[in-house]
Amino acid sequence: MKKFVLILFIAVTGINQAQMVKTVHAEYIYYMSETESRKEARIKAIEEARAQALRKVFGESVTQTSGHVNEKMTVFGNMEVNGKWLKDTKDPVIRYRIDSITGETGIFVQVWGKVQEIKRQEADLEIATKCCTEDGHCLQTETFKDGDLLNFDFRSPEDGFLAVYLEDEDHNMFRLLPLVLNPKGIQEVRANTFYESMLPSLENAYIELRAYNTDEVNLLHFVFSPNPFSIPLDEDVGGGLRLLEYQVFQEWISKNRTRDAEMQDKKIMLTIRK
Repeated sequence: MKKFVLILFIAVTGINQAQMVKTVHAEYIYYMSETESRKEARIKAIEEARAQALRKVFGESVTQTSGHVNEKMTVFGNMEVNGKWLKDTKDPVIRYRIDSITGETGIFVQVWGKVQEIKRQEADLEIATKCCTEDGHCLQTETFKDGDLLNFDFRSPEDGFLAVYLEDEDHNMFRLLPLVLNPKGIQEVRANTFYESMLPSLENAYIELRAYNTDEVNLLHFVFSPNPFSIPLDEDVGGGLRLLEYQVFQEWISKNRTRDAEMQDKKIMLTIRK
């Protein structure tokens, strides 16, 4: 009798867990500002469409926050909807429209994906991206020139573990943290500890940002959780960097965030100009 009850309980639990992950579709129109490029606007339009899908399913609590905390740090809050985007199930569909009256460019976006409700408020991470020189002088910015050196400061309100990936326009994923020479293969961070310039020189090289066109848009992914996690296998491309296929990263982050309700993927957009 005990065995039967145990099996029944596991089966019901499995059903409840499956119900937590939902498949969604949303449409959204994003209007470009005069100061942003099409590439920047496209990324924002996709993120807004995903947020719209989450709002429809799970609702919204607090609007997105972004503001200066002190001279060194800037807070980047997630879109404060009560859910998280796990993965795309289809590639986003993008169409551009010009309003015949106002002349504004609207970006019509459709997204499809798997989402999950957030049961606990995510940690408010403080992140500042910086342009640095080889002698260590840095300026906080999210706009870079071709050949500029990247670094960042970081602080979390709780103990945890961090991985950082740089995504270029071709969706190549370069691992920045944990460092290749890290023997544990995991980056631990302590609560309320200010980590300044977390990227040291790697084998006498630096994280150099490149623009092969007039302007490029890269994304920094800050994957944080108070719970330990393993990073996926990647490939050595020299200079202390490791390369990961975009699809592998998406499957990895989706699987981990499904299992770990406290894991988050904070994205910061970097603009690189010639």
